[in-house]
Amino acid sequence: MIQLIYAGLTMAALTVLGLPAAHAAASETALATTDMKQMLGAIAHPDYSAFVAPASDGFKASVDSKKFEAQAQIIDSKIPLAQPYSVKFITTQKVGQFVNYIFEVTLHNGDQVLTSLNLDAGKVAGFHLL
Repeated sequence: MIQLIYAGLTMAALTVLGLPAAHAAASETALATTDMKQMLGAIAHPDYSAFVAPASDGFKASVDSKKFEAQAQIIDSKIPLAQPYSVKFITTQKVGQFVNYIFEVTLHNGDQVLTSLNLDAGKVAGFHLL
């Protein structure tokens, strides 16, 4: 009986302690999903400002505003983001201090592409089409 009470209290404590972390992880996943959709849309309709809006200063500095439109058009020719597509969060991957959020993008023709981004203090610090 004492073991059952102890086990119940332990589970209750873990649940209570785990809620803020779970909530924070869920809100960061939601933020990453919103950012991914915005950045893919910015590639589809070449919009440098929209692409870098959710980004950290370091990331913004790495994206050349003069080359963005041409690069976006090259990407769109291979991955037709101007056509309808859907974005689905798949998982996270921790690499050093960063957490990569990995997404599956399903294109209008059924083809799929993996994408990822990572956040640093709530800002996009990395973006990849895999």
